[in-house]
Amino acid sequence: MIYSILKYLPLIFTCFKGFIDNEKHHHKIRNYDQTKEKINTIEHLIIKLEKKLSECRNEIDDLRRHIMVSRVINIIFGILIIFLVIFMNK
Repeated sequence: MIYSILKYLPLIFTCFKGFIDNEKHHHKIRNYDQTKEKINTIEHLIIKLEKKLSECRNEIDDLRRHIMVSRVINIIFGILIIFLVIFMNK
């Protein structure tokens, strides 16, 4: 009985050593793999860019409104000046 267990002892030791080496390797990979942190950083930057893009779009819309109002005011003043020039000459 003991002889049969001793016969398989090198095989058991090799399997156990391989298991320990694999666990050490997996632990190193988990510690040095920063993929998740990089992905989180990229997601954070994308969110910041989306917010900035939204702010820029809102600012552009505000500027469009201001330009349209100033154009309408300029057209009204232009028409008033033309009418005043025409009626003042008569």
